[in-house]
Amino acid sequence: MNKFTLLTVALIVVFGPAVVLGQVIHYEQNFDNLKEGDADGQDGWAVGAPANQASTIITSDVKHGPIGKSMEVNANQEVIRDFDPMIDSGINFLSIWFLFENPGVANNTLHIYMGEATREWSAGPVIRIGAQSGDPNKVGVHDGNTVKPVGDIKKGEWQHIFAVIDVDNQTYTVSLDDVVVADNFSWRNPANHKALGWLMLGFDGGSDLIGYYDDIVFGEGNALPLAVAARNKLAMAWGTLKKR
Repeated sequence: MNKFTLLTVALIVVFGPAVVLGQVIHYEQNFDNLKEGDADGQDGWAVGAPANQASTIITSDVKHGPIGKSMEVNANQEVIRDFDPMIDSGINFLSIWFLFENPGVANNTLHIYMGEATREWSAGPVIRIGAQSGDPNKVGVHDGNTVKPVGDIKKGEWQHIFAVIDVDNQTYTVSLDDVVVADNFSWRNPANHKALGWLMLGFDGGSDLIGYYDDIVFGEGNALPLAVAARNKLAMAWGTLKKR
């Protein structure tokens, strides 16, 4: 079996059936074309309420894949990005990769917050990676007002979060590394958040370096489009081939 046959097999294994064509992508960012330094002011990312902290950082030192950049989070760094128009109906997904550097630290968390118009801590879909999950070594997902630790953090390894978000019913199902860990959870604050109008990343606390985000895709449907899945995972397939 030559390397091209192996690559084909690897791609089939990696992608599986959960990829579809013709989907609408609301937002996509791998940070590769942004400048190194503050994320604030680049591609709509900005500091401000509710965190009012310093900006996260765009860096080429660490990235998901062999080349490119990622968003680095140190203590008290947080940014938010608005979506125009807001997504007010249907089934939508958020795909995001993260790398956590220091799990187990009492005040280290990576946030993934989404909400409607009002920027507030009591948002809609809320995922907390680290201390604020209820366990500093876990990924936590909000089910209403309660955050539940649902999956393990793998220190220093890239991990994939995939959330399928039902805007009409204000529920979401979250997978961690292709395993469903939160099924049909309720949004944290459905009374104030009936749509998806912004995404917030970072953490308003912590100590030293916390971690990184990369390869964000926000779109319609319940699966990654084929082209996006291929682009995000090709480097992983080549890495598998090199090991073999």
